[in-house]
Amino acid sequence: MIPRALLSFARWSLYVTVAALPLYTVRWSYGPVPTTLLETLILVTVAAYVVARWREGVRRPVATPFDIPIIALLAAGAVSVVVAVDNRDALGLYRAYFVEPIALFYVAADLLRREEVVRRLLLAFAVGSSAFALLNLGVFYEALAVNRVLVGAAPNALYGDANYVAMYLEPPFAMGAAFLMLSRDLKWKLAGAAWTLVTGAALVLTFSKGAYLALFGLLALIVVTVPRWRVALVAVVMAAALAATQVPLLMARMQTIASSVDGRVQVFGNAFEVIRQHPLFGVGLAGYTYSFRGAMSEIYPHDIWLTFWVEVGIVGLAAFAFIYFAVQWRGWRLWPATEGLWRTALWGSLGALLMWFVHGVVDSPYWKNDMSVEFWILVALVLVARRAEVRGQQELEVTRVAVVADRPLSTVG
Repeated sequence: MIPRALLSFARWSLYVTVAALPLYTVRWSYGPVPTTLLETLILVTVAAYVVARWREGVRRPVATPFDIPIIALLAAGAVSVVVAVDNRDALGLYRAYFVEPIALFYVAADLLRREEVVRRLLLAFAVGSSAFALLNLGVFYEALAVNRVLVGAAPNALYGDANYVAMYLEPPFAMGAAFLMLSRDLKWKLAGAAWTLVTGAALVLTFSKGAYLALFGLLALIVVTVPRWRVALVAVVMAAALAATQVPLLMARMQTIASSVDGRVQVFGNAFEVIRQHPLFGVGLAGYTYSFRGAMSEIYPHDIWLTFWVEVGIVGLAAFAFIYFAVQWRGWRLWPATEGLWRTALWGSLGALLMWFVHGVVDSPYWKNDMSVEFWILVALVLVARRAEVRGQQELEVTRVAVVADRPLSTVG
């Protein structure tokens, strides 16, 4: 009974952790060791799971198709701690961005075996992300009421940077859209509509141009994979175009596109110079910095692939790229054969990762505590959907064989 109770506790702790991703901003220290509320939730979840499985006699994590690239990514991260200028800061990032999220991935890959468990996880994700979106909408309204909205530094809650808010909200927005479009259950379709509306409104009001680019990427995906929504998408695009030319704040933000392109060119150029000087191992975690236009300190190259290269070296970049593209390849090959919740969760996960791919051209998704956990939870959802489909095919084959075996010999063949 004790292992079973601990596993049940680990599942509920996993739900709470996914709901509480923005709470990495709640920080304190145990002596010289800094921590966050999110980290504490992750450690509690992983510890409960490990003890439960250990009591059952399980001594190793569940096997996944990504074990080798994950080992390579962790090894590259460990090397990046050694080569970093500040080993203490680098170790903290290694723990927060790689070790703990990957540990949670293995927990999720094992615990998310049943449809009702996945449903509860996604409900927790919806509740947590919607609450955070509403909090951001409230902060925006307060700033708007006193005419203090700066489109270059949009009002936001907890994170201190609207771009971080936008990148966190993209996966829940994609998942909400999946429930809205694909769910056959009316109450879940309505829940998806509410989830999409709340996170979408907060996402737009971050004034993140990378998020706008990611939204158009998701719209293109919908056109290709969910054609019955094409008419609705035309209306959405027309409304967005009208808003961009009529709403003063959006117009002001769009006028900064040329400046942003020029700025990205400068940052990318500096990143390539750093890579030229440190092509194998990069500069280590927390090792990159660039004084943008002599005034603003940039800690990442504003491109997800360049960030991986400069932070964890070419091996880390290759390992992450393999995991990302393998997940997309496996997921989209599987998607046409899925049904029900698995179909919805799979599309939402793949759509979320696509949004990050598009946004990652001009920024660095993954490189925060919340986003690194989001990434690995999305990978776990794709993995368990594949496993559920294989299990369903096996059960169908067993049923077919049993039916054939029960038929009279004269009717067989």
